[in-house]
Formats: sequence, structure tokens, C-alpha cells
Amino acid sequence: MKLSLSPEFKDLLFSHHPDFPCFQNDVIVLFNRRICAGCLLGYPTAFLIILFVPLYGFWSIVLSLYFAALSQFRRVIPHNRLFGHYCRLLAGVAFGFGIGGLFWAITMREWLMAIILVIGSVFYFFSRLYSMKLKLEQYQKTNH
Repeated sequence: MKLSLSPEFKDLLFSHHPDFPCFQNDVIVLFNRRICAGCLLGYPTAFLIILFVPLYGFWSIVLSLYFAALSQFRRVIPHNRLFGHYCRLLAGVAFGFGIGGLFWAITMREWLMAIILVIGSVFYFFSRLYSMKLKLEQYQKTNH
């Protein structure tokens, strides 16, 4: 992919999910643009958590990992759009607590807690990639 402000690149910025029907629950169409529902709901939620819930330290990291795990329950009911969006909000809460916890861990030199949080984040990231891969494979099997 070339890095330019071509229409394809702009679409990728708004929604990093492929434009296939199997990803229709992962995007929200707003002003005729496909926008990642997770990013649209998650980042503002994370920002609000950081601003209004000043819980830093060990419990921030624990809550971050807990909410990240809870947010994955959208796999249990995959075709319920409202439940999926609720879980995306939980992912934003996890992200907010994670940033607060990481800030605490670094400033307090709690390296073990920082490592635990990073490992949890990496695990979450790869589980999302794996989920997208499975969706694409299932879509390709049913449409080819």
C-alpha cells in the first residue's frame, strides 16, 4: 500500500476493517464513512476514564486486564450489534485504566507491573488479529 492521502488510505484511517459483510458489526457508518466502532467508542471512553477516574497503581492495571477480558465476550454473542458496542466501550475502559496503570508503573518503577500490562496488551492485540483472520477465512470459504 502506498502512503498517500488517496481515498483508499483515508478509508483505512477511518476504518481498518476490510469492507466485507463479515465485518459489518465492527464498523459504524457515519456521514457515509465506515468508521471502526471500537475506535469510535473506545478512544473517547478511554479519555474520559483517564480524566475522571483518577485510579492509578496496581488496581488500575488489574481493572485494565479485567475489562479487556470482559470486552472479549462479544465473541459469545457475535451477531448482537448492541452487545458488541457495549463490549467495545468496556475495551475503552480497559484502555483508559491501562494508560493510567502504565503511567503509574513507569513513574513508580514498578517494572514487573508494567511488563504484565504490556504482555496483556500484546495478548489482546494478537487475539484481535486472530479474530479478524478467522472472520476473513470464514467469509472466503462461504463466498468462493
